[in-house]
Amino acid sequence: MKFKTLALLVGAALSCSSVWAGQDVFEARTDAMGGAGVAAGDRMVAGFINPALLGLADRQSADVSLLLPAIGADGADKDKMVDEFDDLQDNYDGLDNAINQRDVEGIIHYRDLLLGNLESLQGDSAYASVGLGFAVVLPSSSKVSMAIVAKTYLDGFALAEISDADLALLSAIDPLTPPSLDDLSSQGRVIAGAVSDLGVALSHSFTVGNMPVSIGVTPKLQRLDTFNYAVSANNFDVNDFNSDDYRNDDTGFNVDVGVAMQPTAGLTLALSGRNLVKQDLQTMASEGQQLTYQIKPAVTAGIAYEWRAMTLTSDIDLTDNKKFAELDGPKYWRVGGEIKATDWLALRLGYRQDLNDVTTDIYSVGTGIAIGNFFRLDLTGMFGSDNAVGGALQTSYHF
Repeated sequence: MKFKTLALLVGAALSCSSVWAGQDVFEARTDAMGGAGVAAGDRMVAGFINPALLGLADRQSADVSLLLPAIGADGADKDKMVDEFDDLQDNYDGLDNAINQRDVEGIIHYRDLLLGNLESLQGDSAYASVGLGFAVVLPSSSKVSMAIVAKTYLDGFALAEISDADLALLSAIDPLTPPSLDDLSSQGRVIAGAVSDLGVALSHSFTVGNMPVSIGVTPKLQRLDTFNYAVSANNFDVNDFNSDDYRNDDTGFNVDVGVAMQPTAGLTLALSGRNLVKQDLQTMASEGQQLTYQIKPAVTAGIAYEWRAMTLTSDIDLTDNKKFAELDGPKYWRVGGEIKATDWLALRLGYRQDLNDVTTDIYSVGTGIAIGNFFRLDLTGMFGSDNAVGGALQTSYHF
């Protein structure tokens, strides 16, 4: 049975744990602290998460800084679904050849293997997310601090939908009088969305009483891409999902805003609103089905406290991060910390929990290494249940 209705597709997706990653940017220092950066982010990440951070006095610098690049990925394939599809295709080809050659033993052998593949794939899913970011942070100014930022982020999931008709047909094959083999009605499907931003982050600081306050805005050009790839299981190749036949795109304008304040020494309170202009983009129709990818305003509150060589921070999403209109979205609480063990070495830990129980909880650990005042390397590892793993790496240069 193929995907006959969208309800079947959505139901299959929602029944799978860890199908949606849900974050919007990879940045190694922030990811190491559980993704909490709205209040604790440094000037390199401000343009991605909260532009107001650029204006805070303790984040300002006379340097030109280059983040080149920030890269990251995470994913989970707990059922080894991709490998199972590869095995299925090998066994499908083996059965087809055995039928054409009237090889009775081969027909029995590959028929049983193919049945095992289909049964093993029932209910399987996998997800993956990848991101790439760049930033140029200009010297801070008493009037307006500025950074030029660019990032691309893609996340998606793959599903296996196994047909009872295939199982019945294969089980009934008579090795002595086998029928010709048609494409399986079982399917593999990949649904994904990508967001690419190019923007300029601007921040201005002032005082209210004696309290430092900073506001920021990032106007940006934004491109959306959607992918809806579905084919017969014996032709499924997860790498083909970005073919033009399954891809739709649109370009528009969006804006991020933020505010940060420091009511007492070492304490930062912040609020960010990202993608304030709502946008929708339908996927291409694939096997008669379409979904709607959406960019919606995302509001996150953060708090950070710095004391000597230690930073503790926490963020909480105030809105759901719902990527497809037909699917539930996560809402994260993030917590983490950093210890600057020496002038050149920082150690970080973090935890990210989905309050909506849509995605798996993630633990993170990372380090930052500085070589003089010129170069910095940040590394992060992430892991969670259902074999979820990920990592982020970035290099930055300061002149």
